[in-house]
Parts: sequence; structure tokens; C-alpha cells
Amino acid sequence: MAANYWESSQFQRFLLTRFELAEIEKMHMTQLTANELAYLKIYFTNLIALVGKRLHVRQEIIATATVYFKRFYINNTFYDIDPYLMTTTCMYLACKVEECPHNIKQVWNESKIVFSGKFIKFGFVDVSSEIRFPYDVPDVAECESYLLEEMKFYLVVYHPYQVLIESIINDSFKTDMVFVYPPHVIAIAALFLSRVVDQGNQSDVEAQQWYADLNVDVTDVLQVVNELLAVYEVWTGYVDEKMPDMVSRYIADIAASC
Repeated sequence: MAANYWESSQFQRFLLTRFELAEIEKMHMTQLTANELAYLKIYFTNLIALVGKRLHVRQEIIATATVYFKRFYINNTFYDIDPYLMTTTCMYLACKVEECPHNIKQVWNESKIVFSGKFIKFGFVDVSSEIRFPYDVPDVAECESYLLEEMKFYLVVYHPYQVLIESIINDSFKTDMVFVYPPHVIAIAALFLSRVVDQGNQSDVEAQQWYADLNVDVTDVLQVVNELLAVYEVWTGYVDEKMPDMVSRYIADIAASC
């Protein structure tokens, strides 16, 4: 395990440029609009959180599972591996890596409950009963091997927790900024955004002094803030009940184009 973020595989292998991330998104946007792609990120981030809540795991474990999910679909489409199966697998692996292991059958069972719509009340999340999950425990175990191979067994993930409001950090996982910015930049941006919400707009002098004291790149921080605001705007058109049909259509469109 790397002693710090700057020596980690997350920084050296999984941090992407804006151009690289845009090229990756083109693969998914052959069948999706920009908004639909954003909706899918929100949807599966929510599903992973629901499974984590069922398992009563720490937020850091949910975040790690979310990053694993995103890493797998950098080079793969939903047609390659069913995203519902990958959701379960990512949570199972994250629990082991973060030293909070759960029996694979328990993770599989709690995922089935979430996907069946029997566990619905969690903020704004509403899971449709139309989700098909025809998988058993051996399927999760097999999928884990594909996930590990795709990530080249680099499993340590650094998160921007412990220094700011958790809800804004959780929202950052509904974007791909984890591939572009170090955790501390996301943390500072979320802290800045939370201060604006709580206290109103800061003056330029206050903001400049705040950034000077933290010794960070102001451009990066403001870019993260803008991305968070953008996902909130997209979120206004998000309808959870429509997502299972969108996922099915997306997979069918990919299959038809192969």
C-alpha cells in the first residue's frame, strides 16, 4: 500500500486528463445523450449506496465501491458486464479491501432486495421492481475476477472525507471528477461550496485569502465547484423510475451495434 496519495496507483494510473475522460465518454455516448449518461451515473451511485446501507457499512466503503464501478466502465460498456451484477460485485470487493468483509451470499442477498424494490426509502431514491437480476453467488465470484483483472489489482482508494460536509462529497461521486482531481482538491471545493450555501457569497478578498492559506490551485477548485453545480442542474431532470428502462435500452442498443 502506498504511504500517501502521490505515490499511490490512484494518482499514477487512474488520474486522467480532461481530454482522456472525454474520449472515454464518447464510447458511452454513441447510444446516449449527455444528460442520459449523467442520469446513469446518478442512478448507479444511488444503487451502490442503497446496497451499502442495507449492509450497514461505512460511507468510505460505499465510496470505494463506487470508484471500483467507475474504474471498470472506463474501458467497458454495460453490455460487457451487466451493471447490476457489477454493482453487487464492487460492494463485495470494497468490503474486503476496506477490512469490513461480508459474506458473499449476504451481499448478493441484500443486492437482490434492493433491486427488487423491497427497500425503497432512502432520501430521493426509488428503485423499480422491473430490474432483472438473474444471478447467483457464483456469478458474483466470477465477476470479481473480471473486476480485479480490469483494475490490475490496484485496489487502494483515497477519498476526500474527514474534512468536510459528507453530502457534497457523496454528490461528487455522481460525476467522473474522481478521475481528474486529487481528493484534497475535491474536498476543498466541497468545503467552499458548503460555505457559500451556509453563509452566502464570499467576497473576492475572502476567497483569495482562503485559497492562499490552503495553497491550492484556484482554477482546479473552481472547476470542481462548477462541475458540482452542473450535476445539480442535470439532477432536476432526473427521474429514478425511468432508469431501469434506460439501462435496458442502452444495453440493447450496444448489442444491436455489435
